[in-house]
Amino acid sequence: MLKVKKTKEKKGDCKEMTKLELKIKRREKNNKGITLIALVITIIVLLILAGISIATLTGDNGVLTKANTAKVENEKATAKEKVQIAVMGSFGTDGKIDLDTLNKNLEQVEGIDKEKSNLPITNLPATVVADNYKITIGEKGQVTVEGENLGTNDEQTLPSTADTNPFLPEGAQRVEGTDLDTGLVIKDKNQNEWVWVEVPKSIYNESTTSTDYTAIETAMQTYASDYRLNGWTDTFYSTEQHGFANATEYNNHKNSMLKSVFENGGFYIGRYETGSEIPRASSSDSLITPIIQRNAYPYNLVTCKQAQEKATELATGGKTSSLLFGIQWDLTLKFIEEKGAKTQAELKINSESWGNCKDATFEITRGLYTTTPTTVGSWNQASESSRYTKPVLGVLLTTGATDRNSILGIYDLAGNVWEWTLEYTSNTSYLCANRGGGYCDDGSRYTVSYRNYSNTILSSYDTGMRVALW
Repeated sequence: MLKVKKTKEKKGDCKEMTKLELKIKRREKNNKGITLIALVITIIVLLILAGISIATLTGDNGVLTKANTAKVENEKATAKEKVQIAVMGSFGTDGKIDLDTLNKNLEQVEGIDKEKSNLPITNLPATVVADNYKITIGEKGQVTVEGENLGTNDEQTLPSTADTNPFLPEGAQRVEGTDLDTGLVIKDKNQNEWVWVEVPKSIYNESTTSTDYTAIETAMQTYASDYRLNGWTDTFYSTEQHGFANATEYNNHKNSMLKSVFENGGFYIGRYETGSEIPRASSSDSLITPIIQRNAYPYNLVTCKQAQEKATELATGGKTSSLLFGIQWDLTLKFIEEKGAKTQAELKINSESWGNCKDATFEITRGLYTTTPTTVGSWNQASESSRYTKPVLGVLLTTGATDRNSILGIYDLAGNVWEWTLEYTSNTSYLCANRGGGYCDDGSRYTVSYRNYSNTILSSYDTGMRVALW
């Protein structure tokens, strides 16, 4: 009988592996290692491919970048074409652009921002905004697109320095001025326009705080001393003077101004004389809501008290509006001098060269004019095609009728109508101070810095107002 040899089993009852089994085991182990390496390599390759794809889409020459560039260029071309069509239809028989026709055509262009374009255009070259792109119209009708889409943030950034930090009322936007040396202009949510008057923070002592009202006012008076006049002060005398109930109310109002000017390094002044949408021919005319806009009728025939009451209606964006205090008028003149816009001689000795004064003659190509303001139907239109040369005679103009009478974005500070202030004259018979001269007065005598006094019941065709905002 064949005997079978028994083999001993290893502990754990594991059988010995055959050579074939060992080979298979080693192969499986080796296969696992190869699979892991392949996976890592695959991931790396995928990452490289993903990077190439992203770069292809988003790089400087990527598909998305090119698509966006094409979109922008198409928007620019469309905006430019709209303006070009308006310009092409504005040439007269003499081969020149008729500005009246151009303005009418631009008014009809879809996408034209009438506010930012500052229509009507009064001379060329000029810049308009169509579909949020700035477009320049040259003297001969050439049309070019400037820069990038303005969007909504361009007008929200105001220039500032260590000495002045202009605030932006809620709902307002910047419309002119990229720096503080040429005139910063904003437009509030009611379409009224304001110019920033810088009052440097460096004029105060380092120890002065925002509630040291006496120290603040004294520093301001010292800074603007060339335009001050002894005896004329920002003090309360009577309710009839400008409507304040008592000295406390007046002083609280003044202190709020001093604090704001100290903290911000300045205040806003109405770009134009305060105006009305319809002409005022009598002091008994209803006192409608005032505006600070171009081509408005001067808001005249009001007493100082009425002027202050209407001035408060121009408050906007959480800020206070008011007639100017005397020191604010002086600070405005100092601002103009400091920026090199006018000399002291032009501010104190003779303002005829830049004011609507009786002894001045100049041409206007926009707005209305009259020599008899008490007659409503006596206003006449000036335009490029119907130019008006003002003679050496008293002629009242609507607001902003000519750039000749503007400085740093402020129009008609000199001449046109006298402007009520909150200053006290120290004359108990003539309590109310007005400044700037009028269209019936000689600019060689009644300069922009001149102080005039009137009684509380005066309501004249040559006296209106200008408003401050703080």
